[in-house]
Amino acid sequence: MIINELLLFLIVPLAVGFINLFLPAFLRKVLTFLALAFGLVMVYLFYQSQMDSFAYFGQIIFSLDQLGLFVVAFIQILSFIILIFSLNGLDKNSEKRFFFLYPITVSFCNAVVLSEHALSFLVFWGLSGLTLYLFATMGKTHDAPKAAKKTFIIIGGSDAFLLMGLVIMWLISPATGWSLSNPQIPLQGEYAHIAFIFLLIAAFAKAGAFPLHTWVPDFCQNSPVESAAFLPASLDKLLGIFLLAKMLTSLFVVYPLINMILISLGALTVISAVMMAMVQHNGYRLLGYHAVSQVGYMVMGVASGNVLAFAGGLFHMINHTIYKSNLFLSFGSVEKRAGTAELDYLGGLGKNMPITFLMALIGALSISGIPPFNGFFSKWMIY
Repeated sequence: MIINELLLFLIVPLAVGFINLFLPAFLRKVLTFLALAFGLVMVYLFYQSQMDSFAYFGQIIFSLDQLGLFVVAFIQILSFIILIFSLNGLDKNSEKRFFFLYPITVSFCNAVVLSEHALSFLVFWGLSGLTLYLFATMGKTHDAPKAAKKTFIIIGGSDAFLLMGLVIMWLISPATGWSLSNPQIPLQGEYAHIAFIFLLIAAFAKAGAFPLHTWVPDFCQNSPVESAAFLPASLDKLLGIFLLAKMLTSLFVVYPLINMILISLGALTVISAVMMAMVQHNGYRLLGYHAVSQVGYMVMGVASGNVLAFAGGLFHMINHTIYKSNLFLSFGSVEKRAGTAELDYLGGLGKNMPITFLMALIGALSISGIPPFNGFFSKWMIY
């Protein structure tokens, strides 16, 4: 395999995003569809071959390992599925902007996962946060500007902590340079702990874990449903938990007390967010809080220090992105049909929308952990 093929995960969707600025609506949709289909093909080809890397001036910038390929694969899969929903029903005034932001967001998220160099990781992490903010500004509700501002403050602020954490890591272990390739920094001394906490802030903010979760329900309520399914429900979860998994497996060597603290934060995320979800009257806000609660399971599994629970945490990350996107898109169909997202004014639509009802029911049973649906198996592995 030619080494530069790794860059196609970045170059192809990025180029398509900018080309879409000059195309008519139909061609924008076709080109975006083909670009994401190409990403699926690339994932298949990499699964059939050896892992790869890309170097520039002697520095490895991008590389692909098993965890990275796992996350990149589901970035392509979920982006492709959500795109199909987005091909019809978008607001005409924001459609051009959407099909510019959509593929470049996929490009930036791919680059985050592939980045082996700390500076590359930081740049593309920040760019993915910028597109998240731009998606938030597409909301048409009265509170959309406020939600976008809140998203920018929390995600942008956490990016500053990410920068400081990476710099401290470099100061602790200058021999590894800016490489993120398994530095295994022992969690000893105040500087190592500060670096760990700073990176943890970035991971928790991106994934939407307690106490940095408050942007998620606001974003979900005030942004287009396609954006909510695409980012807080899917890609941002993948990136946040990916960073947490990378921290605990290759960046740092942690001790049991850290595992217990993270597990406790995960449990607190589950309980507090689901309690907030129970009192919501807006469907999107309810799903937003429930998306936060599910992050707690992922944190508990990945942070447990137990191999089976770690696998369960990653499995639940994938399960959640699938069924939560399903629930967002199902509710989006309901809102487009009924004209409201307020639960107090909805009911009796099952006979009029039987397919949507069935899909939402499957998603609800999955997120509830009812066997034989996928949510049960990942939660059981964590338990």
